[in-house]
Amino acid sequence: MITQLRLAWRLQRWDLSFVAILCLGLAAAAFWLAADMRSLHTGCGTPAATRACDFIYPFQNSHGHKVQTIQWAIGFVPYLAGVVLGVPVVAREVELRTAPIAWSLVGSRLRWLAWRVVPLLVLALIPITVLAIAADQMAHAYFPNSELGFVQYEARSLPLVARFVLVLISGVAIGAVLGRVLPALLVGIGLSVAITMALGDALPHWVPSTELTAAESVASGAVGSLTTDLQFRLPNGQTIDNQAAEDLIYAANRAGQSVQPDPSTLPQEVFIGIAASRYPEVLVRETAVLALAVIGIGALGAVVVGRRRPG
Repeated sequence: MITQLRLAWRLQRWDLSFVAILCLGLAAAAFWLAADMRSLHTGCGTPAATRACDFIYPFQNSHGHKVQTIQWAIGFVPYLAGVVLGVPVVAREVELRTAPIAWSLVGSRLRWLAWRVVPLLVLALIPITVLAIAADQMAHAYFPNSELGFVQYEARSLPLVARFVLVLISGVAIGAVLGRVLPALLVGIGLSVAITMALGDALPHWVPSTELTAAESVASGAVGSLTTDLQFRLPNGQTIDNQAAEDLIYAANRAGQSVQPDPSTLPQEVFIGIAASRYPEVLVRETAVLALAVIGIGALGAVVVGRRRPG
């Protein structure tokens, strides 16, 4: 395996170096922000407490812009790194016409593909995993008293790693189909956008949405729950939509004129969604589906490589 790892490094050292520098640079920034916020938060409740301790989200003003910028950049990494590393594996060999030599030396195209992809994946997972951990630590530090749940779901922890693996294997398959690096990169970028949108749309549907309790809703300051709908409940228990609630509130205010209507007679907000406590359930289901997708796309790429003409 050591030989395969060295070969993977030699063949794609510039691609791997780019990914490593990008991941470790962002990880260092995330770890530094996490440490800085935690050092400030340790002073809460003491004479050295800062103004940040007086807020529900203590670092929104002092660190909000920096954290959001790093989180935004981290969100692109699994897609960018996956395309950059995955596309050239087959496409570069075919484009440079070195594929026939490589395949003949190994004796099996599928063995050659496995020896190229698996070591590459192992090497790339090291900086990607470090980045995923750093992003998770930064999010925990930014919301020190909250259950994270679905906060920055795609840009931290296991979802970030799973998306990278999916895009890398997809990049390998695209490169095998097209056999040219530049067109495959462009298609890979388009596919990454599609994957981002598809997984974002699928997130609220991995488990059924339910009514959130007062403690789980954004009205109480909770950040980890995923809100999928906002409804209103009348005093008699009937649920109505937003427009009907607005009409009733407007009518009640006009009827009372200068006197404020009794709040208990008005429609009450009902938040529908997925509680933060169900995060592990969603994570397991999504990861299982992505694993099946990786296996399917990897098998497709292997079939294409096995049947492809060298030129």
